[in-house]
Amino acid sequence: MASIVARVLPTDPASRAATLSVILNAISMVLKLSVGVISGSVAVLSDGIDSLEDFVASGIALASVRYGAKPPDAGHPYGHGGAETIAATIQAMLIGVGGVFILYNSVRRILDPPESIDTGIAIVVMLIAATANFALVQYTSRVARQTNSPAIASEARHLMTNVVQAGAVTVGLVIVLVTDEVVFDGVIAFALGCYLLWIAAGILKSSIGDVLDSSLEPGEVAALQQTIREIAGPSSDYHELRTRRTGQVRHVDFHMTFPNSTTVEQAHAHIEEVQRRIEVLWPGSVVTVHADPEAPRGPPL
Repeated sequence: MASIVARVLPTDPASRAATLSVILNAISMVLKLSVGVISGSVAVLSDGIDSLEDFVASGIALASVRYGAKPPDAGHPYGHGGAETIAATIQAMLIGVGGVFILYNSVRRILDPPESIDTGIAIVVMLIAATANFALVQYTSRVARQTNSPAIASEARHLMTNVVQAGAVTVGLVIVLVTDEVVFDGVIAFALGCYLLWIAAGILKSSIGDVLDSSLEPGEVAALQQTIREIAGPSSDYHELRTRRTGQVRHVDFHMTFPNSTTVEQAHAHIEEVQRRIEVLWPGSVVTVHADPEAPRGPPL
């Protein structure tokens, strides 16, 4: 069994996480849409429609991770990591569209609720979906931290919305079961629509930051500065530090000032050590260091 799974799933952690997400979303989509139609619950049906969007989004994430992992070439000297940012943006748009659709249907259900819905089978399916999604969220979140992949990070956040959705829908169905007030089904669906729009805005904001070459997070910049200071020592200084992210890759460049007595070989060796230490901090990062001579001193007064 293990050998079959190993052949089906990619060995690359990010691709494996995206593949598992595609499989789970496909199963969730079929179950929720079927049960939504059978039970008559607009909340379950809306969640099933969102799972359809999840399935498409996770497929895009998988494609972007595989494409983004391609090495740099003549046409893309900085690599293909930008594909992951594009995928995250598309995911945000899909989530937003799903949120609007759910809001529309929830309002219709609140204004014109049916006489009854079948809550029994719907509750069972939503509990199964919540459990499966929560397990996958733990895995994809760990992979996102390990690989620094924007596509997998947004996929993990997307999957977490599924956990919240399934939990909220289950609570709503239990309330309907206890009170026999079908209107709660539409109220829960409305709350889910608002939640999806909030998540979509967060993912879109992060993606736009990458497109606009925003600096790395303050905590990451602080760790980088500490590493540079430890290596530079009292004889060297650094300035014009710039950072950005492309897909899973962090880009760092800055200038280091060396005493005029430093030879080219010594400066080169020092810079190589700086690059090595930063790449230990962030594996796969691209580090460019410019060597500057010490500013000449003016004549004595």
